[in-house]
Amino acid sequence: MDVYMDEIKRVLDQMNVKDNIMTSEMPHMESKRTSGSSMEALGLNSHDNPTPTDMQRGQSQDSDVSSTSSHMSIMDIRDHLEVICSLGEGASGEVAKAYVKTTGQIIARKTIATSPDPTIHRQLLRELNVNQNCHSPYIVQYFGAFFEPETASITICMEFCEAGSMDSIYRRVKGRGGRVGEKVLAKLAESILKGLEYLHQQRIIHRDVKPSNILVTREGQMKLCDFGVSGELINSVAGTFTGTCTYMAPERIMGQPYTITSDVWSLGVTILELALNRYPFTADGVSPMGPIELLTYLLNSPLPPLEEDPERGIKWSRSLRDLVDRCLVRDGALRVGPRCLLKHPLILRAEQIPNADMARFVAHVWKWPYP
Repeated sequence: MDVYMDEIKRVLDQMNVKDNIMTSEMPHMESKRTSGSSMEALGLNSHDNPTPTDMQRGQSQDSDVSSTSSHMSIMDIRDHLEVICSLGEGASGEVAKAYVKTTGQIIARKTIATSPDPTIHRQLLRELNVNQNCHSPYIVQYFGAFFEPETASITICMEFCEAGSMDSIYRRVKGRGGRVGEKVLAKLAESILKGLEYLHQQRIIHRDVKPSNILVTREGQMKLCDFGVSGELINSVAGTFTGTCTYMAPERIMGQPYTITSDVWSLGVTILELALNRYPFTADGVSPMGPIELLTYLLNSPLPPLEEDPERGIKWSRSLRDLVDRCLVRDGALRVGPRCLLKHPLILRAEQIPNADMARFVAHVWKWPYP
């Protein structure tokens, strides 16, 4: 364990040598009511009405915060952090919403307990390295990290994406009797494909694309997060068996190496889940399959269709169907990569959708004021 801890500390020391580790702006939030707009403009199907009575746990309810920028080292941040609330716990640690008292900055603070398990250390080093080296509007912004000797834990400071994950968003919409519409799905596909293409240019495979690893800002920007199982490409493949099995590409289930198109399969499953309001490889209302049964189903059973319900206004374009079909090609050698899919007609149309439409969508979902 000492060898791994020494390596983690060395990586942290290298990262914290850089000046201006944390530079960002807080958005100006005004107290205004959401203007009346059509469901179509919100990217929802016509029957949707996602109006929760309470905000997502951990959301900021401050309505008048002035825009401000800050230049502070991560070590200065460490001494002025105040936890506001917990945002939840995951496989790789606990995440809390935190406040930088000297700047007024709201951030996400991820705390990871050290472990004698070498696999955990390797995943942590991957996450630190990926976070340090990736700078893209489609990747959650990283501010810095430090070691806490008192608790033998690592703290990672990251961008706070106030609207939460796409998993929490679509479940909120579903709870209100609605369904995420095609405009939002197209924008999600565009954002994640651009994020994946950026990662692949850095020779990195995400390996765990799923709704809970796609975070959304208050402005409606969608970003990839959680790089604990990401891996660098070695001769274009990565052989380790990591990721969430329910979103895993068929080639991985069969023990073959990951390639850059494995993330594309996971994106296809994600889009299908959001469109259907449920994990697509089990029928609605049916008990979840066991692991072996599910993996067998993923390899051999027909792919679920994009179901329509015209009476409730649920219709999908041929273009969306084609994109999902291209993502869910079972043969990884025949599946196209992100660069090719970025030329797809649906993605080209998504690029013309204003960010304001996505901001209006998340404001409607969480019942936030919107200018």
